[in-house]
Amino acid sequence: MSDRLYIRGRCELLFEKTGPGSIIVDETVKDYIFTASKSGQDVKIRLLQDGKTIEFENVVGSFKPHILKILRTKDYNKLSDGEKTELHGITRPAREAVKRFAGLLKQELHRYNIKDELIANVRIEWSLGDNKWNPIPRGLTVDTWVSSLGNLNERIANHLQKLLSEDEEALVATSYIHQARNPSNRRYQWIYATIAAELAIKEILVRIEPKLRVILEELPSPPLNKLYGEVLQSLGGAKLPDSDLKELQKGARRRNELVHNPKSKTPSFKEVYKYIDFIEDKIKWLLEQQRSMK
Repeated sequence: MSDRLYIRGRCELLFEKTGPGSIIVDETVKDYIFTASKSGQDVKIRLLQDGKTIEFENVVGSFKPHILKILRTKDYNKLSDGEKTELHGITRPAREAVKRFAGLLKQELHRYNIKDELIANVRIEWSLGDNKWNPIPRGLTVDTWVSSLGNLNERIANHLQKLLSEDEEALVATSYIHQARNPSNRRYQWIYATIAAELAIKEILVRIEPKLRVILEELPSPPLNKLYGEVLQSLGGAKLPDSDLKELQKGARRRNELVHNPKSKTPSFKEVYKYIDFIEDKIKWLLEQQRSMK
């Protein structure tokens, strides 16, 4: 009997119903292949040429014998909570690596049409290396996976692989700036963009100095212009120009008016998208600054 457990799976990027349902990829490249490490395991990730299907695989170097009994279970619901936890642990490295890849894809390609849940239709199989593949009990995949656009080329693929190799996670702020890009109500778009600016600077500051996590997450934070200015400069040696800091201050002030005064004037279409572009550019700048410090 093999002392290794082989895991492979397939899923799809989860796109909004409006807009393109895939990423345009360079037709000269058959598939884009990436590697991400999780829990000491290397997970191979492949984005197929259809621009939406992801395949992944990894090898579990050692496992307890009773895991096979759990894997061969036909009815997931008959497993005990402890057995479900063990089963979940076997596939966790692959699942987390794929979600990290999808999150970075959403962030780096500015694909605001990829939903926050990132992935859907996940199927996972296991084998002992004898080329006989068996499905992971279906309940696991149901319970643990919720179900100007960038395109993919070799340069971007190399960039993504570098981020995966450095264990970088996508910013939570990415989801908020992408929500701001989905037009529903201009007031909400402005609010979401400002939240994205606030989250982004806090996330970057914590990456630079992890000891700040409690202060930034639990206590009232300084104004945006202070965070992007004096605070960032003291920790990372860089700050935005004064003109940008003033724009952040004005944007936050207007967000407060929109939240607290229902009769406040709704921003125009032009104002909203100019502001979103501005915030997105500042988030990109933050990432560049933080990455240059590694």
